Amino acid sequence: MSVSLLAQLSDPHIRVATDDDGASARALAAAVDAVLALRPAPHAVIVTGDIAEHAEAREYERVRELLAPLPMAVHVLPGNHDDRDALRKHFALDDTGGPGEPVQYTARCRDLRVVLCDSTIPGRDNGCVRIDWLEEQLAAEPATPTIVAMHHLPMLTGITVLDGIGVPAADAHALAALFERSPQVRRVVTGHVHRTVVGSAGGCAILACASTHLQSRLEIGLKEFQFVREPPVIALHTLLDGELVSHLQPISPG
Repeated sequence: MSVSLLAQLSDPHIRVATDDDGASARALAAAVDAVLALRPAPHAVIVTGDIAEHAEAREYERVRELLAPLPMAVHVLPGNHDDRDALRKHFALDDTGGPGEPVQYTARCRDLRVVLCDSTIPGRDNGCVRIDWLEEQLAAEPATPTIVAMHHLPMLTGITVLDGIGVPAADAHALAALFERSPQVRRVVTGHVHRTVVGSAGGCAILACASTHLQSRLEIGLKEFQFVREPPVIALHTLLDGELVSHLQPISPG
């Protein structure tokens, strides 16, 4: 049986200059330990944005230290808290964008192709989907099982405060239309909402991975963002003989 394993971490929000410096770092370290405990080991890891809280150099340096125990390839995406050029400086990204341009690239995880899309808009919490670039990437390999990764969740959750910092409805509709004609896309994986959320677009399943640290409160119609100490998770996306299944693994702080 052919197996390709891609682990996902999201929204660590590492801080190094506040009273809770250690909490986010301890949480990410526990997430790394959870990845290392998986058997068999994943072939690659993605981190779907909001890697640093303030996009400071020392925060990214701390993230690199915390991710260093992972022996496999680690691919990162910017979130609305990140800085594109800082990511390029501190991580070996295989993207071709120039200064200030979106961080977008593709990666391999054995038989699985990962298309990493930058959904951020500098200086804003909401995002967008760069459909033209994504369509071009998908057209290049129409027969390869593919995961599309981005930070923002391209669908509504019913949690008002989160939906207000998502992507425009027009972008979500365009994305759904693209997936309808791109059957090789088996999953869209995101972060941003600090909850595990599942939905679909154009017949393609969407999975938002919870944060490695704090989660957002579940209340339909909630208008003010509230963090709650619910269990963090990592995701493991598993391609089994061409079929993709996604697992959620709770993280033990101990």
